[in-house]
Amino acid sequence: MKRVYLLLLGLFLLSGEAAVTQARTLTFENADIQQVIKRVGEFTGTTFLFDPEQVKGKITLLTAKEVSPDEALRLLQSALALRGYTMVVKEEGTWIVPVEQVALKETRIEVVPLHYAKAEEVAYALSWVAPYGVRVVPYLPTNSLILSGDPEAIEALLRILRGKDERVTE
Repeated sequence: MKRVYLLLLGLFLLSGEAAVTQARTLTFENADIQQVIKRVGEFTGTTFLFDPEQVKGKITLLTAKEVSPDEALRLLQSALALRGYTMVVKEEGTWIVPVEQVALKETRIEVVPLHYAKAEEVAYALSWVAPYGVRVVPYLPTNSLILSGDPEAIEALLRILRGKDERVTE
């Protein structure tokens, strides 16, 4: 009986150690997005659901070191975002859908008056860093920016703006 307990304890410890050290490198270069989703799902144990007619294209996902299943999911989420897709976790699994199909839970609108910079120029510059779904519109009569979109993304843009509309002295 003592041997059985020791054997079970040994198996438990080995299985726990294997789960803790489960990591691997990801090497997907210009790979079919559906194949990458499938492989990451196998690695992480995640059930992914998507419409193969909507979720198409190629992505690159390369890691120099081994990543955990959680890190692999975050990397996949980032790679999908670059192609205009997002992951929506539901009871039946994780759906991968185009970003424009996901209704925003909340929208924030901010009017930001600029004192020294030109609204047109700042709006153009911010358009390069603004996340998908965030609008940056210059309002020329008051030299202001109108920002609308996800509250967290708007807050990030406001942090950028707080330090950039300053008088430059030489």
